Amino acid sequence: MPNDENGDTCFFCKKGKFVTRTEEIAFHQWTDKGYVFCRIPVSIGVCDRCGSRNWNDETEALIDDAVRKEYDKFR
Repeated sequence: MPNDENGDTCFFCKKGKFVTRTEEIAFHQWTDKGYVFCRIPVSIGVCDRCGSRNWNDETEALIDDAVRKEYDKFR
C-alpha cells in the first residue's frame, strides 16, 4: 500500500501513524534466469504503534530497478 506522507494512519492497526525513515532492505526475487539477491536503502513508512511497514511508488520503482540491475548481470 502506498504511503506518501508522514502521519498517515496505519492501515493495519488503525491507531498508529506512519513515520518515514530510510532502511536497508534485502530480498530475493525469482526471475526466468533464477533468483537474484538485492540489498538497497529505501524510504519506508513504519507505524509508530505496531511496526507495520509501508512504502510508496518511488520506493517500489527503486526495488524494480535493483532487480533489473541484478538480472542484467546474468547476460
